[in-house]
Amino acid sequence: MEQYERIGVRNIMEEIVYEKMDKIVNSLECCTCEKCQADIAAYVLNHVAPRYVASEKGELFSKVQEMTQNNETEIVMKIVSAAEIIKGSPRHAR
Repeated sequence: MEQYERIGVRNIMEEIVYEKMDKIVNSLECCTCEKCQADIAAYVLNHVAPRYVASEKGELFSKVQEMTQNNETEIVMKIVSAAEIIKGSPRHAR
């Protein structure tokens, strides 16, 4: 099997989810430690469709498409759900 060099492909949903989390996570009364924040992000990213891009132009186009009102609402709802789940069973010591 050939080894492939990593090319400039990335999932812009990661950036979108983290941007939304930064805006709302403090209002969710959940832990803001790195482990809990990573768990929330992982949960959300596993429950939304990935959006891979390979260029800056593709990134801009995809972000505009993803940030429709319905998609934005869906992402916020998933963040809230994830925060509730993680809050109920955090990985860090209390």
